[in-house]
Amino acid sequence: MSFLSQAETARPITLTSGSERVVINGVQSTLDQFRGTPYSQTDLRVSRPIKFDESWSLTPFIEFFNLFNRNNPGNNYVGDINALPIPVDNPANVTALCPTPACSVPVTSGNQLLAPAGALGDFFGPGTTVGIPFAAQIGVKLSF
Repeated sequence: MSFLSQAETARPITLTSGSERVVINGVQSTLDQFRGTPYSQTDLRVSRPIKFDESWSLTPFIEFFNLFNRNNPGNNYVGDINALPIPVDNPANVTALCPTPACSVPVTSGNQLLAPAGALGDFFGPGTTVGIPFAAQIGVKLSF
């Protein structure tokens, strides 16, 4: 049995509006003000050799990838607020998110503007399509 684990702290993100850093409720954000999600993934391989004689062996194995099925967007977020899946009221000075035409969600924290960017398909649902979901494979190794 063998494990392979990888863990990273959250990486910094700078939100922009076009070529300028985003302004939220009249205050311009700083470089690397926001943080992504910490990354953590564990893989597992289980194998057991079966010897037939001194030179022949058969080793069946099973491998598990992303064993705990953790969504890992890391810092792969939409960096430009003009490309957010939910539009904002004013890209020059964000004060509200607009899921409806009334722009009914006031922005009280810049973290509300963090939206994972898709990369690998619709594995974890819309808007969180980053990382590989749990997967397994089986195989056999013949040595002679």
